[in-house]
Formats: sequence, structure tokens, C-alpha cells
Amino acid sequence: MIALYAEDDLDDFDMFSDIVKILNPSFQSVNVRNGQEVLDFLESAVILPDIIFLDINMPLVDGRSCLKFIKKDSKFSSIPVVIYSTSHNPQDMELCLQLGALAYVEKPFTFKEGVDRLSKFIK
Repeated sequence: MIALYAEDDLDDFDMFSDIVKILNPSFQSVNVRNGQEVLDFLESAVILPDIIFLDINMPLVDGRSCLKFIKKDSKFSSIPVVIYSTSHNPQDMELCLQLGALAYVEKPFTFKEGVDRLSKFIK
């Protein structure tokens, strides 16, 4: 099982990866640094990820634009996408859900919060 996580902050990715290992050791966490790398990964993947986590604020292609592309492309539209961001902006939340995100999850401040929040998606 593969969880693709678009995150430009390596500390955030390390925490995410550690949480995923605890929740389900059979999941492999793959990190890309921006939305363009998500799109490149998907286009070249032999095996598509089982779930995608997107940060909203990333360089080159942000999470919103990346989500739009994923959900409009029939090759990728069935992959669940979770927005995983520090943004508390209700407009961001509403827009991402309208664009087809499975959920909008605020990044945790503690490891335990991360386990609680991601346990719904990594089983």
C-alpha cells in the first residue's frame, strides 16, 4: 500500500511517515515536494498510490491546483485525496471538498494528534 504525501517541509513529512508506520506498517510513505511532483509521479507510476495527502501551500503547483487536476483526470480521479494542511481558512476547506477531496485535515501539533487524525485514513 502506498501513501503519497506532497509536502515541502521535510520535518512534517518525517512526522507523517512515522505516524503511518505506527498505524499500518504495510503502508509505504512516499514524499514529493510540490503539486508538480505529484503530477509527475502519477504520470510515471507503474503502481498508483492508494491514497494521496496534499498540503495546500506548496511551491510550483499548490494543493488546490493539484487536486483539480487529479479529480479531472479519469486515470487518477478514483484515488482518495486528503488535504493535510495548517490552513484554518474555511474557504480553503470548502473549496477543497467541492473539488473532490475526501477530507480536509488540519496538521497536528503533537504526534498523538497526528495518530488520531490520520487513523481514519491509514488502516
